[in-house]
Amino acid sequence: MIALVSIIVFLGLTLSFVFFFINAFIVWRREGYSLSSSLTLIAGVGVVGVDILFFFNPQFGPAWLQAFATTFLTLLIGYVMLTVWNTISSIILYRLYFPKKDKDYIIVLGSGLIDGYKVGRLLGNRINKGIQFYHEEIAETGKHPKLIFSGGQGGDELLPEGEAMQKYAVEHGVPETDTLIENKSVNTKENLQFSRQIIEKDSGKTDSKVIFVSNNYHTLRAGIYARKLKFDATGVGAPTPFYFLPNAVIREHLAFLVMNKRWNIAIFIGIILLAIIMGLTVAFVPMTPIK
Repeated sequence: MIALVSIIVFLGLTLSFVFFFINAFIVWRREGYSLSSSLTLIAGVGVVGVDILFFFNPQFGPAWLQAFATTFLTLLIGYVMLTVWNTISSIILYRLYFPKKDKDYIIVLGSGLIDGYKVGRLLGNRINKGIQFYHEEIAETGKHPKLIFSGGQGGDELLPEGEAMQKYAVEHGVPETDTLIENKSVNTKENLQFSRQIIEKDSGKTDSKVIFVSNNYHTLRAGIYARKLKFDATGVGAPTPFYFLPNAVIREHLAFLVMNKRWNIAIFIGIILLAIIMGLTVAFVPMTPIK
């Protein structure tokens, strides 16, 4: 029975690695090479590492070392799975928000450009969602919100993302007079922070009605940043291509771990301590056989 379970676990881990590797290749081909587009490959390598640790567990070593290794790996993997599930469920729940069509500004958050200058499918979906909301609000209320395209210029990009996004929107029928560009930000927090400055300068007030647009996997984290900045803006999500979802979920999960790094470091230390206690218990507490 143990052998059968071991085979099933081994096959599951192997198939996971194959899936992650193939997915990384697809993402590279469609979104370009970068660290952020290589997360599924890194996860695949991590799966192989876990596979090795489990099946080369010091089974011929002392009992205390086996107890330590088994406890540590079991608790660590369990915690990772729990936090991944929490990330996925939170992202899904955040998508249930449906904003009113009464906004003054629509912030479209930037993303990497293909070949340094082209809007790719992932970013194009964000812009299209912003344009859709723009047209729907005009149709329902007659009010013309302004679209703010937010994104600076990365080291491998030929122009700021905000400029490429505005060009895309104008080519898709949005009047240039209804657009603004934010071209200094380098991350999500700065997207919101710098866009708010542009809104306040353009409108002359601090209570404009604002939404931001990103891909559906990213709106939750952007919303958390908005809350921390005390920026009254909520998000709507654009569809994410299926091939990018595994990479996206991994990226968001890592970002949430970093955002709550103190708490996660404390839990990691707790896992190590519990594993040490288990190892010491096996080493020094005599086990009475059950009769």
